[in-house]
Formats: sequence, structure tokens, C-alpha cells
Amino acid sequence: MNTQGAHHYIEKGIETWLDHKNYFEAIDLFSRALEFEPHNPDAHLLRGAVYVDVGDLHLALKDYNKALEYNPENIGLFFDKGTVLFYLGEYDKAIRSYEKFLKEEPTDVDALYFKGLSHHFIRENEVAQELINRALALIDKSDDLYPDLCNAKGEILFDLEDYPEAIDYFQKAAEADPTSFIAQYNIGRAFYEMGKLEDALKYIEQALKIEPNEWDVINYQGLILMDMGRREEAIQCFDRIIELHPIYFPAWYNKGVVLKELGRTEEALEHLDQAIKLILDKKPGMTRGMCLREFKKL
Repeated sequence: MNTQGAHHYIEKGIETWLDHKNYFEAIDLFSRALEFEPHNPDAHLLRGAVYVDVGDLHLALKDYNKALEYNPENIGLFFDKGTVLFYLGEYDKAIRSYEKFLKEEPTDVDALYFKGLSHHFIRENEVAQELINRALALIDKSDDLYPDLCNAKGEILFDLEDYPEAIDYFQKAAEADPTSFIAQYNIGRAFYEMGKLEDALKYIEQALKIEPNEWDVINYQGLILMDMGRREEAIQCFDRIIELHPIYFPAWYNKGVVLKELGRTEEALEHLDQAIKLILDKKPGMTRGMCLREFKKL
């Protein structure tokens, strides 16, 4: 009787989720299935997947953990769990989950990619590069993941300060996916680090043609213009970001720096104070001194 009840609600939940895209009703149906069978791994797995779709990653993780507790042989779920942990920023835990998956599926390109990125984000770039290289060796240029892998390889090389080689991989990503602003942006960043400001500006402007309102890209455009001595144009970039996204503190800080260079000290201090206020609103435990150290990282 209980088994039939759980099965009914699971089937109904799948239909509601996949066919009708009614996510919250599907969550309720899987929850009702779990009232019949609290240890049903499929109901936990499915409810977790719907939580992913609605962006509630913490609840998704709880369900995935329950599903693995009741069915530890579901190797594929270690990939899903790893990806939830990845997007939660818990890279060490994500790595451990991907390792369990890759032990059984060593040639899974997506797992190699996400595990590589996880290592990259915790500054383990040598390990990250090895994983991304393995993934690149397993696919051809027509694969949808190819530009992402090239970007990842480029970002690793960028962090290793091998800018010419990084540019080579960013260009491969741009050729594979001309509609993506990220590769153009990354090429611009690499040229900027090499001091090639004209080249950097060209690629940043190409990125903005694709994605004109991307704050980080506009901010980089402003930084390049600052370094070129084109301060009024730089201010226009930072003003544009402030208009689009007024809580983006780097724009306030960078505009303050330009105003100071122009001798407009009072305005500069107002902008620097606003940048500090925005950081303190986001991280109340910080001090003004800590904020100033944060600015040095920009």
C-alpha cells in the first residue's frame, strides 16, 4: 500500500516537473511520496533535482545527501552533488565528490572540467591544468564544451602569468564560440597584463559589442582608458556602471582614483567613501583599513 502510494506521487511529480514545468507542485508531490517512504532514494534525488532548477542549492544538497545515504551505489549522483557544491563555492567538497564519480567514470569530460575549475578556484593550478588537458584530449573542436575548456585552460595560464599562451587558448575559445563575450574579455585582460593597452582596449570593446552592459567588462574598459591617460572617457565608463548597478563598489573606487588624478579631491573622497560604505554593507565585519586593502587587489 505504502509502496504504491510513493510510486504514484513520484510518477505524478516527474510529470508535473518535466512536462508542465510546475516546479513547486512537483516538490510537494515528491515530499508526499517521502511521507509514504522516507528512505526512498529516488524521491530524494528527484526533489533535489527540482530544487536545483529553482535555485535552492542548499535544499538540493540535503536531498542528494539523503539519496546517497539510502543508495550509495548511485555513482552518477556524486557528479550532481559535486556540481551543487561547486556552485555553492565549496570547492574542496566538490573535488571529493567528483573524485568518487571519476573513479568509476574516468573519461567523463564534464566531471574533469568542473573538477579542474574547482582546483583552479582554490589556486591549485597545476592540478587544474592537468584535468583540463585530459578533458581537451577527449573531445573535438565541434563539442559544445570545447570553448569552455579553452577558456578554463586560458584562465589557468593567466593565473600562472603565461599571458601569451593564455591568449592562444582564449582565441581558440573565441573562434569556437564567436557569440561569447567572455573569451574576448579574457584576451583583453591578458593584453592588459602585458602592457599592450591598444590591443587590450580593442578586445574589451569587442566584448562590449556582444554584452554591452557587463559591469566587469566596462570596468576593465575604464581601467585601460585610465592607464592611457584618457581620464574623462574612463569616468564615463565608471558612471555607466554606477547607473546600471550602483552597488558595484569597484566603479566608485576607480572613479574616485581618476577624480583624484584630476585634482578633484572633494569629489574623489566622496566616491571613495561610497565604495567603502558598499563594502561594509556587504561585509559588516570589515574595517575601513581592511576595505583599503581590498581596493589594492582591484
